[in-house]
Amino acid sequence: MTLVRSGGYTKNNGLEDALFVFGRTFEEVKLMPKCRIPTGLVNLLRRNKMQNIALETGFFIEISSKKKQQRGWFKFEHIISVKPKSGYNSPPAALRGVFSVIDGFDTFELGIFPWSESMPNQLWIRVSELDDRTLAWILSQDKILCGDDNHQKTLHDFSDIELSNPKPAEYLRLPPPPERPYNFFDEE
Repeated sequence: MTLVRSGGYTKNNGLEDALFVFGRTFEEVKLMPKCRIPTGLVNLLRRNKMQNIALETGFFIEISSKKKQQRGWFKFEHIISVKPKSGYNSPPAALRGVFSVIDGFDTFELGIFPWSESMPNQLWIRVSELDDRTLAWILSQDKILCGDDNHQKTLHDFSDIELSNPKPAEYLRLPPPPERPYNFFDEE
């Protein structure tokens, strides 16, 4: 999955405040809402010393349910699952699980298709830099790396004050496994 920095440029400019658009394909990246990344991904970026790269442009995430011994893969364990209730005449809701890095407390949320019966017990995740072709595509897009210029600025954007903060951006929920192999530049 590809994540592209697209906002959250505040006075601290940290990974916790950064906003990203994401997707498996370039079409998804253009359509997905901007989100913050969960602490589990922030942890991985820091362990790989990729904070600055992620903050400048973005990064790739690879996820596998098969054990990975190679360098750069980090193990996460499933700690809890929830299946939201689906209402009358609504589509079945997707099973969601929370995973925690094996040697810490940082987590992320993963979705699984409604027809899947279980969540994997363990996942291995790796983050890496964007390749040249993906980076060239990102740079060719109008304002994809920019923040929301039309967004009303508040004092919270420039200073820490003791007032309730406006509603923060949602955290990224990693999507379920793909139904078929894909490439970022595939047409839908």
